[in-house]
Amino acid sequence: MPRLRQEQISAAPVFAETALRLMPDLQAETVVAGCARMAGTFLFRSFAHALNDVQPGAVLLSQVATESGPNLIGLLSSALARLGINIDAASVDIETANAGKPQLEFLASQRLLEPEFATIRERFGLTYEEAAYAAAVGTAILIRHAEKKLTPHAAFGLAVYSFIEGSKTAPDPVKR
Repeated sequence: MPRLRQEQISAAPVFAETALRLMPDLQAETVVAGCARMAGTFLFRSFAHALNDVQPGAVLLSQVATESGPNLIGLLSSALARLGINIDAASVDIETANAGKPQLEFLASQRLLEPEFATIRERFGLTYEEAAYAAAVGTAILIRHAEKKLTPHAAFGLAVYSFIEGSKTAPDPVKR
């Protein structure tokens, strides 16, 4: 699991606060999924994909995503433990975690969040990979924040699914 730089630790709550601010009237599932999808999207952007002929929303399976994705999950689990929420990641079934379906599809949440998330990434001087890990910690903060509306176990399963979705789906170009 990666060690985080201070800039990543400082960016994590900013990612969480930004997701809450940009999605004020949406369900907790949508906010958690949105931040987790952005962690996956930043991880996706860190790969050396040539996206010239790839349509946004297309699924791109890659060995590097399969190898790197578990780092997001491990970091999420560790961050939740630091926040006093212990999840046995091995026992979570992302298909039956009992989280509601997010109100926004992948590309809609990416289009909404990434312009400001990209600004945050740049402000803290993070690479895409570093921003992915910071957004994973931001996701943990959101899971803690939503604890009364969404069980941590369900939110964790949703976040894992959203990490996978983000790291294997071609995003739209960022429009600011």
